[in-house]
Formats: sequence, structure tokens, C-alpha cells
Amino acid sequence: MCSTDALHCDDAAAIVGELDRVRRNLAALEAERTMLLDALRCANEAHEELIVTVGEVEGAPGSRAGAADASDWVARSTRAEVACVLRVSERAAATLIAEARVLCADLPATTEALRSGDISYAHARALVEDAQLFRPLDRGAFEQAVLSGRLDVPANRFAHRCRRVREHLDPETMSERASRSRGVTVQPARDGMGWLMAYGPIMQVQLAHALLTGTAMDESAAGDPRTMSQLRFDALVDAVLRSGRPVGLADGADAASLRPVRVGVTLTVPALTLLGHGDEPAVIDGYGPIPLDVAKTLAAGADSWHRVLTHPVTGVRLCFDRETYRVPAALRAWLADRDGTCRFPGCERATSSCDVDHTDDWADGGCTDHDNLAHLCRTHHRLKHHTRWWARFEDELLVWTSPSGHEHASGPREDRETTLTRLRQ
Repeated sequence: MCSTDALHCDDAAAIVGELDRVRRNLAALEAERTMLLDALRCANEAHEELIVTVGEVEGAPGSRAGAADASDWVARSTRAEVACVLRVSERAAATLIAEARVLCADLPATTEALRSGDISYAHARALVEDAQLFRPLDRGAFEQAVLSGRLDVPANRFAHRCRRVREHLDPETMSERASRSRGVTVQPARDGMGWLMAYGPIMQVQLAHALLTGTAMDESAAGDPRTMSQLRFDALVDAVLRSGRPVGLADGADAASLRPVRVGVTLTVPALTLLGHGDEPAVIDGYGPIPLDVAKTLAAGADSWHRVLTHPVTGVRLCFDRETYRVPAALRAWLADRDGTCRFPGCERATSSCDVDHTDDWADGGCTDHDNLAHLCRTHHRLKHHTRWWARFEDELLVWTSPSGHEHASGPREDRETTLTRLRQ
């Protein structure tokens, strides 16, 4: 081996060694995060009087307050703060907190393996997912059986082992569990696209896929130029929407093939685009930019829709001081255009399903003005009024302070779209 080859081997060996060190350090950090999450949960549960407002704990008039309600608000507050700190959704935060609880309370060997870097968090999560199907007292035996095998395997193979051990130890049959687990979810993607995900018994899933494949093969054999994936999707959507014709929008298909949906739609349409002198996309609240022709198709069948022209002069009255508690329709529309979504940090709930909240409560002298009003979804509206989370405006930012004293800010839609504006310029 020449000196150059030897030098390369030495460099590669050093790099691989560093990668292994980073892998172990990442696992150790995730173990530390897990322990901190569980410590935060325990601390908040032990001091619920510092999280929940007094009226909610003791039972405010007309409320359903009590110990159970207080515990629920503590959990909601903890979930919200974890989401803000880790920059994740509240659903993801809830999952992390639940996993941390199981790891720290019932799976100490798994936690130690994570801390030492023998497994990754993906391995630990797979073990937790199956361990949760056992009673807490039985989780130790399940953990021991899983960890008795090799740990230096990919996470997917480790997950397969977890399922095999669970099936061996769990007296409940697979069919009984499967009968309780099914659902359909939507995950938005880029460029006006999204994922429609169905979760259910594998036999039904496989059968549905086989039927879609059969339909696609028939169309392909007849000379249809679409790919098999496109044909499967179009067959699925055609069956669900019952439009009687293909609805795929790929390869220049007409947007009019979409069957109008009877929903309330809030559209923000640039004025020049609406007048045919611009090409900026329309925006649907809660999602983002979509092609203008698709927006018009969806709006055509809507029960109600609100058009917002993005013009610098609106004429909307923004301040009503204490003349009225109720937010006038014009101001409400202006606020919806400003906020875009719920103004709690990280929340993407569209303004169409949010309340307009007085940041400084009306009962405490707050005014019905644009700089004291913000859209909050029902979850975060109630969180603000039933826990010690509170908010204040600093210019266009809505700054939230959690019960722990940490601050988290939420900007208006214009702030979130600053980068896009600069790119267009």
C-alpha cells in the first residue's frame, strides 16, 4: 500500500471514529432530554397551584373545576411549554412526554442503554411503543427479553424484535388489538400537495392497495400515459369523492375536475392576481399557497368564503377602545388576514376555527383594538384563561410567558412571510 493510500485509510478511520462518537453523544443527549422531560412533568404535577389559576383549582362559578380538571390543565401547560422549547408540535411534545414517563418509570435498562449510546432514541421509542401494551409490572420482563439480544442492529430490525417478543408474551391476540387501531390522517406537503394516510389492519390495507393496483393496471393497459402511482391515486380519490371522472391534477389536468367541497374557505388573493395582472398564488388559511385555479374550484362549492385583497389601503377601523366588547366584522376580517393562524407559538390552526381574544381581558380594562386582539384556537384560548400562561403585545409580536417564566414569541403572518417577500423583490 502506498503512502497516499495509507494516509487516506488513516483519515477515513479517524472520521468513522468521530461519527461513532457523535452517535453515542447524540444518544446520551436524548437520554438527558428524556430525564429532563420527566422531571418537568413531575415538578409541574407536584406544584399544580403554580400552573393552574386559583379559580380553576378551587372551582370557579359555572366551571367543572376540580382535581381532575387541574391535572388536565397541568398536562396541557406542560405539553405547550415543551412544544415551545423544543420547537415541535404539541402532539409531538405529548408523545415525547409520554415516552419519557414510561422510560424513566418502567424501563431503566433501556434508559441506561440510551445514555451509554448502545441504542438510539429510535430503538428506545420502538421498545416503549410495545411496552405500553403491558401492565407496568410486566414491562420489566418484556424489556429484559428484548435487550437480551444484540443491540448493534438497525432500529427497524430492533422494532421487529420488539413486536415478536410482545406477541410471545402478550396474551391478548393480535386481532383484538387491531380491531381498536385504525384511522385516516392528513399531512400537508409542499407545492400544494399532501399525504392521505390510512392506518388499519394489514389485510384490509393490502386488499385496498391490490384493488387500486388492479384498476391502475387496467387503465395502463388501455394506453393511459399516467404512471402506476398516479393511476392508483386518481382511482382512490375518484372512489372517495365519487366525482365520476379522474381527478388527478398532474401533467396539466384541469382543476375543474375537482368536485366542489362544501366547506367554509378563507382565501387571501393578491389584488393584481385577481385582476389578471399578476401570478402570485392564492393562500388558504391553515395550509399556505395553492394555485389560483384550484383555489377558485374549492371556493366555488363553499358555503361561505371571505376574499381578502392584499392592498395597502383597506379603510378598516382598527381601534374601538371600550366602545364595544364584540369585535366588528371588518376588524375581525383584518385580524384574520394579519394573524393567518392561531397566535400561540407553533400552532397552525387556521383563523377560521379560532376565537378572537382580548389579550388584556375586557373585564380588566382591555380595549377592542387591533393591538389588543389576537386569534387563538379554543385549546390555547382556554389555556390562557385557566392557567398562568399570559401574553402581551410588543409591536407586532405576541409574547407569551409560561408558568416557569420563560418567554416565547409569535409573529403575524406578514412576519412569517418576510422571506418570501424578499425573494419576490
